[in-house]
Amino acid sequence: MTQIDLFIVTCAVFMLACCAEGQEPRKLTSANTSPAVWGVLELPHIPGPHPAVIILHGSRGWRAEYAQLARVLADSGFVTLALSHFVETAGDTSPARAPQRWRTWQNTVRNAVTYLQSCPSMKGQPVGLVGFSHGAFLAISVASSIVGVNAVVDYYGGINTSATSLEDQLRNFPPLLIFHGDADTLVPVSSAYFLKEAIERQSGQVELHIYPGASHAFNSKVYPSYSDSLANDSYRLTIDFLRRHLTKQ
Repeated sequence: MTQIDLFIVTCAVFMLACCAEGQEPRKLTSANTSPAVWGVLELPHIPGPHPAVIILHGSRGWRAEYAQLARVLADSGFVTLALSHFVETAGDTSPARAPQRWRTWQNTVRNAVTYLQSCPSMKGQPVGLVGFSHGAFLAISVASSIVGVNAVVDYYGGINTSATSLEDQLRNFPPLLIFHGDADTLVPVSSAYFLKEAIERQSGQVELHIYPGASHAFNSKVYPSYSDSLANDSYRLTIDFLRRHLTKQ
């Protein structure tokens, strides 16, 4: 990573830590697309084509920091969509409809990939998914079923073993980068080890970073577990991983 890249990552940590106001999600697809794609799209300043990244938020829903991270990733050379996938299911909290909500969110990610693939700044480049907690579970559940998704970054998430079989979710899974804290009490670190071993049994490629003493959401300022140093390190490694797996040689 160059000195410019390190500067970008340092700025990313500062921006996210400040929790300044960011852009709000807007509808990006036409009335013919269902579920619709809502989010913030950020483009690199230099001409493309560029690979793309979709950011998937956690269970607390949309926050300004996702739009800020999208700008940071765009400055690092990626067409980046911070997706607000809860919009289409807002108000639907019925436990009986939980499977339907999950399918809607999965289809929203699929439609987001299709939307990005139509962007002139991308022109057939690969896509990466970066998920946080709930968003990581969502990314993992759908990544292998979407043509063009070539990398996944899992921040303190795991795999939904109640949705479909492990084989269906992990068959031909793209390269995966996992970040997890070994003091996470919301999603235990055992989830990270379980996912790594399940993918490797199918000859998938996994990079695992376990942070000693770190709790859930260690790179989010809204949580008491936030750490500047861990946020800096994880974003640096994320950018490096995405470049290695999404940039065509």
